[in-house]
Amino acid sequence: MDIYKFRKQLRRYLKGTANETENAIVEAWYKSYQNESNQQLPQEERERIKNNIHAGIKAAIAQQRNRSWYVYRIAASVLLVSGLSLAAYFVIRNKLPQNQTFTIIQTHAGEVRQITLPDSSVIWVNAASRIRVPASFNEDIRQVYLDEGEAFFKVKHDATKPFRVNAAVLKVQVLGTSFNISAYKQMPFIKVVVATGKVSVSHGDKTLSVLTPGQQLTYLPAKDTYSNEQVNIENSQSWKDGNTSLNQAGFDELALVYKNLFNINLHAGNARAKGYRFTIRIKQNIPPDETLKAISQLHNTHFRKEGHEVTLY
Repeated sequence: MDIYKFRKQLRRYLKGTANETENAIVEAWYKSYQNESNQQLPQEERERIKNNIHAGIKAAIAQQRNRSWYVYRIAASVLLVSGLSLAAYFVIRNKLPQNQTFTIIQTHAGEVRQITLPDSSVIWVNAASRIRVPASFNEDIRQVYLDEGEAFFKVKHDATKPFRVNAAVLKVQVLGTSFNISAYKQMPFIKVVVATGKVSVSHGDKTLSVLTPGQQLTYLPAKDTYSNEQVNIENSQSWKDGNTSLNQAGFDELALVYKNLFNINLHAGNARAKGYRFTIRIKQNIPPDETLKAISQLHNTHFRKEGHEVTLY
């Protein structure tokens, strides 16, 4: 087996563009992962590699029992190829941080945290968010993971080590700049807004856009589409100071902000309320009921509150 050819097959598999034969080859390698050649790798390294590819392979393995004997024969032949697992290991290794210990920062409703990274970069983490940061930056790329929520990054310039944020399916990379990423799982979008410098936003191997100050990229994962627009820089990061600015936001986004600030669930009592757009600044130091009154006044609606549940109608 040509190692370089296999590398290309593996990359296509991870991108979801491989054909059935290539899928079978990669899956066969995955099933042989516990053989002796891989047991020599550190346990943490093996687990990191497996977790990285497991999501994409799991579904395919579940379907193998329905595949033809021909595909199985191809997969079986792959197991005889010397050094196959090692080749795959090096392909994946280039994509992952090595020997890293991560600290998980998890915020709750109404909580905003500020953290300083080993390179003196600073991150503000919004409410109901989860981010993983390394104990040290000893790789070629300074890399952090925004698993959920929103964060503002002020990155210290280092021309020799790009800084990358992995936010859901997007990668945001810079040398030194400041920018905001909103990637709440409840929302159908991921937003990246640049405050200073330049930011490159990519999906897989494709660069979507290079943003400059005041530009926002909005990516829709379900549709695999994106758009760019000019926005107010201050509004995009005002949440750091307890003031969240919404501009023509849909009801779901309003409800998410209200939940994150006050830990109260906001529901639309009818289709009309669900369809409203909201332009408002919500301040965390204002009581929730006062905020509800302000929200109601926008469209002359009413609200009904029962414990931590509020219905707007």
